[in-house]
Amino acid sequence: MRSIIATIFGILGLISTILIYQQRENRHLLVYKILTDLLFIVHYTANGNTAVVAVTWVAVLRSIVLLNRRHAWARHPCWFPIFMGLSVLFSILGWQDLTSLLTAAGSLLCITAYFLCSPRMTRILSIPASLLFLINVCFHFSLWGVLCECFILVSAIVGILRLDLPGHPTSERRSNAP
Repeated sequence: MRSIIATIFGILGLISTILIYQQRENRHLLVYKILTDLLFIVHYTANGNTAVVAVTWVAVLRSIVLLNRRHAWARHPCWFPIFMGLSVLFSILGWQDLTSLLTAAGSLLCITAYFLCSPRMTRILSIPASLLFLINVCFHFSLWGVLCECFILVSAIVGILRLDLPGHPTSERRSNAP
């Protein structure tokens, strides 16, 4: 039963992953990120990958705060160090083996990428973060995790080519901070 749940939520997470980095606005990017993270929390819980589950909860909370940046409480400068610290703490609490270090480093890169509030920088920094997560999920034999990270890499690269190249007619002219 656990493998069926993991498969279903892995497929759903994979589908939502495709849409994340194709968004022009930071708000839309964050909404798809929250949806994807919640789907993969269920997937990795069913697979028993506690290190990834732990830092993914931090990612959900981070995205909720960033989605609310129009409110003063969410713009407070304390959030960046809080989420960096939570990521390290949850990585320690969810420790499985040395691959947990990959998850921790990828999580710290993601926090930095999303706090820059620039879809362009998020796409660029998501590439090394995704490579770290990809190595982790390969070691933990998560087919859907591997596919997800591959789609993230491809989506980020396509987004960069489609939206961020200088002189490209659809390239971003400004950051779309929420």
